[in-house]
Amino acid sequence: MAQFGLQIEPQFGFTFDQVAALAHECRGHGYTSLWVSDHFLLDNSARDINCLECWTLLSALAVEVKDLRLGSLVSCMAYRNPALLAKMAATVDMVSKGRLEFGTGAGWKDIEYAAYGYDFPTPGERVDRFIEGVQIIKSLWTQPVTTFRGKYYRVEAAVAAPKPTQKPHPPVLIGGSKPRMLRVMARYADAVNMGGSPDPKAYAETLSGLEKACQEVGTDFNRIRKTHFMSFVVGRNGVDVLARLTRVAARENMSPDQYRAKRARTFIGTPAGVVELLKRYTDLGVTQFMTVFPWQEERESMRLFADEVIPKV
Repeated sequence: MAQFGLQIEPQFGFTFDQVAALAHECRGHGYTSLWVSDHFLLDNSARDINCLECWTLLSALAVEVKDLRLGSLVSCMAYRNPALLAKMAATVDMVSKGRLEFGTGAGWKDIEYAAYGYDFPTPGERVDRFIEGVQIIKSLWTQPVTTFRGKYYRVEAAVAAPKPTQKPHPPVLIGGSKPRMLRVMARYADAVNMGGSPDPKAYAETLSGLEKACQEVGTDFNRIRKTHFMSFVVGRNGVDVLARLTRVAARENMSPDQYRAKRARTFIGTPAGVVELLKRYTDLGVTQFMTVFPWQEERESMRLFADEVIPKV
């Protein structure tokens, strides 16, 4: 049976109390994990919209909620020195008593880089930096002393204590779907998340690329946990779907048709349609789904999933 996690996108305006309430809600509605995206702002016009920082938020949730897995989906390697990030993640794993899922990626949101004073390298350089960062992090988690001299990062006889509670380290979930990132996943990932498209055919093609990459580097493809991130606007029936869609679209100053066109990667429909779609992913080997619901529609959507989707997938 597939597992389900709730994905929180802090950049849409959450307060900590709202996130904490949703985390507690997860526990009674079939969700086993809560995930937090790593962003600094929604967009350049977001003057007064909250955006809680990913790792500070995870630290607070580790104390607030005692029985959910907690993950970053995904933490941008470029935003923090990887040695520091290794320390931060190990601390969250210790505070949570071994419940951290370390999701990470190479980064993509250029407006955040510019706003916060980070250089925005080419895609190739971002991946190069990511590879160095993952090596440093894994070494600091598992080795007594780490020395690493790369093109972009270096550490000299670095020690990192405490080590993570989970052994040999928290699961490393890598996000991405491009061919080079698939090769990185094959070499370094315990789990993968390969985009939010509602198209199982496209997912299957990416999965095939990952399997080929695993063969090239000698990794057991079946060892890697396959996850899928996806957005949903769901109602109990057609009338409920339209009502929810109308509300969601209005919050973004759009008509329902405009919302459908702009959010083409979002599934809009009834629980029966969700079950049918997600079963196509489980047939491909997906064992975990991270669900994203529209801002201020999370609680009712989670309850609907608990009643009509999770027991059937």
